Amino acid sequence: MMRFAGRMEDAQLACSPPPERFDQYRLLWRGFIANRQDILSEAARRGAQAHSGSEGELFALAYRWWGDSLQSRVLGEYSLAIFDDASATLFLTHDALGLVPMFYGTVPAGVIFASHLEDLAGNAGFDDLDEDYVADYIADCFYSSERTPYRSIRRLGFGRSIICRSSEIIERRSWSFRSSPSVLAEDRDYEERFRSLLSEAVVSAARAQGPVWTELSGGLDSSTVACLAARTGAEHIAAISLVYQRYTKADESNWMQLVIDHCPMPWSKLNGDEALPFCELPDRFCAEPGLPMIDWGWRRRYEEMIKSAGVAAVLTGQGGDFVLFGLGTEPYYLADLLRTLKPARLYAELSSWQAADRQRRSLLFWLMSYCIVPFIRYMHRPPRRPGRRPTNSPWIDAGYAQRMVLDERVGRTLPGDYHSVEQCWFVDTLSKMCGRIANLNQLPESFEFRHPLLYRPLVEFMLALPPNQKFSSDMNRFLQRRALKSLLPEALRLRSDKTTFDQPFYEGLRKGKVWTDLLSVAPRVVERGIVDGARWIEALAQAKLGRTHSLAQFQAIATLEIWLRQMENRKPDRPPEMPVQSGPELRRVADERGCA
Repeated sequence: MMRFAGRMEDAQLACSPPPERFDQYRLLWRGFIANRQDILSEAARRGAQAHSGSEGELFALAYRWWGDSLQSRVLGEYSLAIFDDASATLFLTHDALGLVPMFYGTVPAGVIFASHLEDLAGNAGFDDLDEDYVADYIADCFYSSERTPYRSIRRLGFGRSIICRSSEIIERRSWSFRSSPSVLAEDRDYEERFRSLLSEAVVSAARAQGPVWTELSGGLDSSTVACLAARTGAEHIAAISLVYQRYTKADESNWMQLVIDHCPMPWSKLNGDEALPFCELPDRFCAEPGLPMIDWGWRRRYEEMIKSAGVAAVLTGQGGDFVLFGLGTEPYYLADLLRTLKPARLYAELSSWQAADRQRRSLLFWLMSYCIVPFIRYMHRPPRRPGRRPTNSPWIDAGYAQRMVLDERVGRTLPGDYHSVEQCWFVDTLSKMCGRIANLNQLPESFEFRHPLLYRPLVEFMLALPPNQKFSSDMNRFLQRRALKSLLPEALRLRSDKTTFDQPFYEGLRKGKVWTDLLSVAPRVVERGIVDGARWIEALAQAKLGRTHSLAQFQAIATLEIWLRQMENRKPDRPPEMPVQSGPELRRVADERGCA
């Protein structure tokens, strides 16, 4: 099941497509279960029969046993709606990290829900626009809360589930990070545990009803996933890459070839030179603004290539930079040494980081940046996100920034009980990154993305590592590089640089006349008072030359502009047909579908 939408009113379920039935439960689901064998083993232990072993049946069994704790027990990437006929209760959940989203809203006598935002936003207009969502998006350039662009629709939060009875909607925290540290005897024990979890993640994600491809970008994360996928022995594993040849700074072909030589597999290439960012406008309504709008040209070609090959799932390396402590991760554990009053160890750690610093910054810099300032921000209630705060771009209208308190929106953290400065940073950054991935996961129409490096046990393991396993003052990805010796091409395993794709971005903007016309002629972001008109036109001209104050904020404003125009020009969509399914009638439909 790829996509679903439904409503519960007056204890009656209406949905599309028709749900699956297992005993008293009617189910709609999207995605996959990673720990299938655990659930089957639990069924055997309890003396329960799993007739088909389908995802739907396993979800039904898990709900029967664990109820609204299902999210904490079922691993994978999924969104799920279960209607219990016996209690007239609707249960809505998704995987704990929210990689596959769930959206919902209230109606007079119940609730509406969907796996895709556009199925609920079909008739929403500007009168339903959530200005706080817009301000959050501009300030943080991420999906930083449970808001959507529409006041009447919410996204189900990170680690949350919902129970609906009659007109009552109860939201519950159904999962949270464990805080206990992972302490093993020796370095090799950490390496073996890392390899084991990584292998579990890739093997479970590579299980699909059809061919599985794996993205290969030339970076360490996609290469890690690709090499392990090739070693699973699964049939129809192949690689797919976006390749730039004209733009040398973005050309990763040599690194990709190392992987193919090391782990031979079929390899499909998409010519990025012919599908630069800003080369096409989205050809369908996007329910919310986001980076995929800018990359629409190559994403459309990408999906056509995958669809023509009948691919069921594509594995990605998304999340690896953060989860595996690569580029951009920060040693905020130093602030926890200050917080727990360990001055001797703190001084030794600070000295180590300063000694390895190629920029030769002072000990005071390290003390202020990673100890004192993060500790002060953590002591706020609610805590503020540790780290350096970006400033608003000069082309953001000053009155709008003051009215919407943009400075205060930067650094807001996901609500939670954080036990350390490092955990506050880790969980908040992870939630925003997963929100961005969830937005992307709504795009494919013929396949699904899967993200092995965001396998929950692996993420939990990495957070629980002691600092000496996460960080080295002279090497990032400390555990990953040690553990994957011989599994990756050696040059790639030790690679220290990382390619950026700014060159195709700016060149695409320079050439993208349709985009730049819409961004410069009567911009809606100017009419709405979000952006200063003269400064925005100057910023656009500078961006064409490869200069921006904040690339992330420029992208946020550009995608917001196109989204506002889509909202103006679209015709209200008819909601999907959702016939009411009564109990007896549903059993007939389910039986025709071959369901137990």
